[in-house]
Amino acid sequence: MNMNSIVVFPFLLFLMITKTLAQPSTGPPSLTKILQDAGDFSNFLRLLKVTHMASQIDTELQNSGDGLTILVPPDSAFSSLKSGALNSLGNKQLVQLIQFHVIPQFLTKALFQTVSNPLRTLADGNNDGAFPLNITVGANELKVSTGIVDATVGESLYADKQLAVYRVDHVLLPPSIFPPPSAPAPEKPEKKQPAPLTTSSAPKKMVDSQSSLTAGLTAMLLLLGFHCGVKF
Repeated sequence: MNMNSIVVFPFLLFLMITKTLAQPSTGPPSLTKILQDAGDFSNFLRLLKVTHMASQIDTELQNSGDGLTILVPPDSAFSSLKSGALNSLGNKQLVQLIQFHVIPQFLTKALFQTVSNPLRTLADGNNDGAFPLNITVGANELKVSTGIVDATVGESLYADKQLAVYRVDHVLLPPSIFPPPSAPAPEKPEKKQPAPLTTSSAPKKMVDSQSSLTAGLTAMLLLLGFHCGVKF
């Protein structure tokens, strides 16, 4: 081996290592980047930041062999929520709300037709039914229902063999965090007021009858006395 070969070989090895390190990762981009590129998801991004769920989802994606499917509501969906609905939630509930939008398996729209209800989400830690998510597949429509909200699964924001991100038109509200309002109690029937006491008119009628009878007898006696010449 000549001197030139000794010098060139380490240099080529250095270039190969540098090129390998410079190559981007073949894994999916972060959820944060996907939503930032898509636009119209600032509220969901804010929740990801507040709850630190963005990094947890990225870690879950790297460690999961089944991939993830994420249903993301746009800003307009958050605007339709009742005023202050999210402000009353604690950090644990906010985390669960985000987890409720994450399905721990990669699903294309065609694969949604093969799943069983209720569909498991990251929020189902104990699988106790507190976070039900049911899928309904129509002719041209795919819907998810929480028992409180029915949402339509819309366009795909990102899809590869590990991660699928879809737009949904409503925030998915789990009943364990947003219980439905209880039915109003039946109204009690109004108590009937007793009829006011009225003075009976019977005695008055009897007096009137007696007066009429007395007057009639008096008149008859007067007539008889007139004809008979009897003076009273």
